Amino acid sequence: MPAAPDLINLGFLSDSERELILEVLRRDQELRMVEDQRVRKLKKELLEVKRKGAKHGSGNYSERSCGRCQEPLSRLPVFSNQCKMCNHYVCRNCQTFLPNGSWLCSVCTQEM
Repeated sequence: MPAAPDLINLGFLSDSERELILEVLRRDQELRMVEDQRVRKLKKELLEVKRKGAKHGSGNYSERSCGRCQEPLSRLPVFSNQCKMCNHYVCRNCQTFLPNGSWLCSVCTQEM
């Protein structure tokens, strides 16, 4: 039979102090559940973005289509539409601008 976990003796606390502590613990549990749901949702969204046709970093593909949504890119050779993290060429719709003025593709932004 496994040993019982060590319990803290709270007998010296008043009833109101115990209630306050229990309320804090309840709020902590609720916040943890909300945060877990938020993280699961973000992971699901990221997997969905990747699944929808994002090109793999090592794959050879045409530089004439967006590395994220697969839409055709402009025929003009523009090197400024290459993500600095994954090096994929992406369309304007798949770019996310950062506060410092630079940008990353939608997948790299979510992975940060």
